[in-house]
Amino acid sequence: MSTIQLEAASDHVRQLAYESQPVKAVLELIWNGLDADAHHVNVTLQRDDMEAVIGVVVEDDGHGIKPEECARDFGRIGGSWKPLARRSQGEGRPLHGASGQGRLRAFALGAQVRWITAADNTAGQRMQSVISASYTDRSTFDLSDPLPTSEPTGTRFEASGKQSSYLNQLSAEVVPATIAAALAPYLIAHQDVAVTFDGIPVRPQDNIDNEAEYELSFEHGGAPHAASMRIIEWRDGKERSLHLCDGAGVPVDELPMSIASDFTYSAYVMWPPMAEHRHEWLLGDSDETLVGALLAAARGQLDDHFEARRAAQRRKLVVEWKEKQTYPYEGDATSDVDKAERAAFDVVATAIRRHIPREARKQKLTLGLLRDSLQHRPGELTRALDEILGLPNDEREQLDRLLERTSLSRVIRASASVTDRLDFIAALEHLVFDPEASKLTREREHLHRMLERELWVFGEQYNMMISERSLTAVLDRHLHILGRTRDNKTAVRKLDGKVGRVDLLLSAAATEHDRNRHLVIELKAPDIVATWAELKQIKDYAKAVYQDARFANTAAVWDFWLVTAEMDDDVQQETSQRHRPRGLVHEPDLPDRRDTSVRVWVRTWNEIIEDAKHRLSYFRNGLDHDPSLEHALDYLRRQHGDVIPLDLLSGSEGA
Repeated sequence: MSTIQLEAASDHVRQLAYESQPVKAVLELIWNGLDADAHHVNVTLQRDDMEAVIGVVVEDDGHGIKPEECARDFGRIGGSWKPLARRSQGEGRPLHGASGQGRLRAFALGAQVRWITAADNTAGQRMQSVISASYTDRSTFDLSDPLPTSEPTGTRFEASGKQSSYLNQLSAEVVPATIAAALAPYLIAHQDVAVTFDGIPVRPQDNIDNEAEYELSFEHGGAPHAASMRIIEWRDGKERSLHLCDGAGVPVDELPMSIASDFTYSAYVMWPPMAEHRHEWLLGDSDETLVGALLAAARGQLDDHFEARRAAQRRKLVVEWKEKQTYPYEGDATSDVDKAERAAFDVVATAIRRHIPREARKQKLTLGLLRDSLQHRPGELTRALDEILGLPNDEREQLDRLLERTSLSRVIRASASVTDRLDFIAALEHLVFDPEASKLTREREHLHRMLERELWVFGEQYNMMISERSLTAVLDRHLHILGRTRDNKTAVRKLDGKVGRVDLLLSAAATEHDRNRHLVIELKAPDIVATWAELKQIKDYAKAVYQDARFANTAAVWDFWLVTAEMDDDVQQETSQRHRPRGLVHEPDLPDRRDTSVRVWVRTWNEIIEDAKHRLSYFRNGLDHDPSLEHALDYLRRQHGDVIPLDLLSGSEGA
């Protein structure tokens, strides 16, 4: 047993250990194994009963540390053989370590550290050595006497006895991706090398979404310089980093990046002299320094690369949205204004693509709301999107910068104003619930005719099919959607033989799970209390549909709504049945028509209004619009003055 006294003060060793950065410590130990020509490096985290990290083991199958080299390697900082060699001793791989500081980072992982290494000495004998140290005296390493061993060459590092919150950083979900990013060029170039972190294989090649290589040219002091850069975009993870590497692609320094927060990536600048300029980037990225000029060229290339990538993604995503029929514009742009508006929309929508739902219906609604907000209040768009999507700070800042660069003054056009929708909901609420206004509001004369123009109240996906027509007309419209005609000209009748007349038939613009979706609505004036009679009426409509054979052999979802302000106790009980959603009063089992679903609902005006408010609440704050009664009545005058009597409007103003 002998003692190795490190030629450095203990406080200097403590500073070099970077004890608050355990991930970098693990990376240094991995690199030590790779510099020793290891083909397998395995990192294992040791945990206590509470799953807190209390120790780390790093094993490699490299050539180990020869007994006669232990004192040299652990006895001083700097003076390593690696800067002179540049290549590993066995397989000639590019070397990472250069300053001899990697072993000092071990103190970031434990209070007691130990290396157990097996290597062939100069006489060709396989010998095992153990080097250990404690944080109480970081400058002193104990070296065991080398003993013969039959174990294969390699080094096992053990760290234990440290209770530190920093160690739990190693359990973070992003750590494997961080390690993969740091090792990516090396592992991709050396396919026979395998690294495992806490049971997870580190395989950066499996996570690559896109990669590109560029030549960099920059000047300093009037002299030209050249480097190259490799950009790897990751499919998963949160990595955004720039690695300054030597000519072989081995990282020397790593910088976090704020460029292109809508991508996850690692960029590797390969420059042969980089090892001689370690840590110089800390002096700043001014092009007055050599490394600063290199960084300026790298950042410029990153900007150009991701701008081109965004353009390509925009084209690809827009094609996908059009194929799914969720793109909020139809046909081709017909004017320069339309082209500018769509271009602006494409830029913003693709910038937040990670947050747009994949499910078609939600995707269509989100893109439609995004279009409306962009048209009317582009200055408030970021806040509105934050309400909907909860954008992270970096993506919110990126979107702000994007909107500043996007010319929107030409695209502020209002065809379906969110503000108008807020006003209409306030007006509808007033007409239905105000004691005086509700007495004057009639179903057919007022509500019905207004809602024909405001179908979005019932859902963004519906289009008008028929209004105040018979059940036979309902059948005809249904068959028309299917591209068929009615051979049997007999009228569709209810069970009592009468011809039913529905208020509204709405149909979804697109099929859902290969089934057409229809919504039949029976409106009741605000002063009507729904009883068994009204409930029977809507049920009879549903029965007429599923009992008429001409509606069969078609995949469809039929929903029937009885819309009322109030209901009596009997109807109330029907809407509160056990094991059924609230409001569902009838859902017959149709064993011979498995592809058809029929449901009867009782919906209150309050529920419909609250649902619409909820959909619009995304933009209430973003548009800074809280509709007053004056706004609501003004909207009725402008948009529905032909169906709203003047006495109702004038009488309501004083209410």
